[in-house]
Amino acid sequence: MQCIKDISFSELENFIVERGYDKFRAKQILHGVFVNRATDFEQISTLPKQLRRELSEKFYINNIKNCKYQTSQDGTVKFLFQLRNGSAIESVFIPWDKGLKERKTLCVSSQVGCALGCSFCATGKLGLKRNLTVGEILDQIFECERIIGSKLTNIVFMGMGEPLQNFQNLLKALSILTDENWKLFSRKNITVSTSGVVPKIYELAKIERPVKLAISLHSTDEELRSQLMPIARKWKLKELRDAAIFYYRTTKIPITYEFILFDGLNDGEEEVRRLAKFARAVPSKVNIIPFHRIDFVPLNEFERTLRPARFDKILKFKEMLRSQGVPTFIRSSSGYDINGACGQLAFANYELIENFQ
Repeated sequence: MQCIKDISFSELENFIVERGYDKFRAKQILHGVFVNRATDFEQISTLPKQLRRELSEKFYINNIKNCKYQTSQDGTVKFLFQLRNGSAIESVFIPWDKGLKERKTLCVSSQVGCALGCSFCATGKLGLKRNLTVGEILDQIFECERIIGSKLTNIVFMGMGEPLQNFQNLLKALSILTDENWKLFSRKNITVSTSGVVPKIYELAKIERPVKLAISLHSTDEELRSQLMPIARKWKLKELRDAAIFYYRTTKIPITYEFILFDGLNDGEEEVRRLAKFARAVPSKVNIIPFHRIDFVPLNEFERTLRPARFDKILKFKEMLRSQGVPTFIRSSSGYDINGACGQLAFANYELIENFQ
């Protein structure tokens, strides 16, 4: 059987027509799945009974077999989803209600594990198991909304995996999420984060409904960035900068640079000077991210030396960047107490998955 969320609209139309039904039934089916969140075809009462039976014989709707979650003291919720084939992934819900506008953001995974092996990220220690399907990406969102009992406002592809290395399924998921027929999310409220898969940045810029782009930068020194992020050995900073410029010029969407500050490595004035020059190439902002411990996974010698920059240095770094014309913000460490903060998704709380094996 196949997940109904994994096939294209035209494929579904063909399935309908081949069985003697009108094409408009395809839209009814997907409205029932994406908007009304049917978990069984029998729940889509607008369909003929025979069609419901035929759909049930060929397709299933849900990819998530089981779900457990932990709630942080700050309100962040880390979900552990068991998929139909036994794989497990984590997603993180981050509520934000400061000021006049409330945000409810889900950090979505795109792969089971990750192949990139960044020094500051626990997910890379798992290795890459496989790409997630379109349905598995979407079901993180749908299941989260079901559990919290309300609609999410923002989606960020910053969970487990490198989204641009699961490019086709990412594009299909984005297309569904921003489709006017379903009105699930505005493209302005979706961000895709990448470690710097340069060719795919160019391709992402050309999609029909482009979204926000965040680039994990973390250093403007080639040697240090290569130590922190092995992908930097393949695509150099100039190539990454040129791709960011192309993305902005094509989409007119400002770029976000993610920057983890490490004590004594990338928190000095020279780094600020280079980063400011890099960021000013096109309208952009810098998000400073505190380094979060990942000592619950095996670390190599270099990784064991990494320490978070002191908060006073983080503040100074932010102000120096701002003084050079770069909008700069400090990201919160939401979910840190449950190992759900940036870089920590690697099933740290093993008691949560004891029944998932």
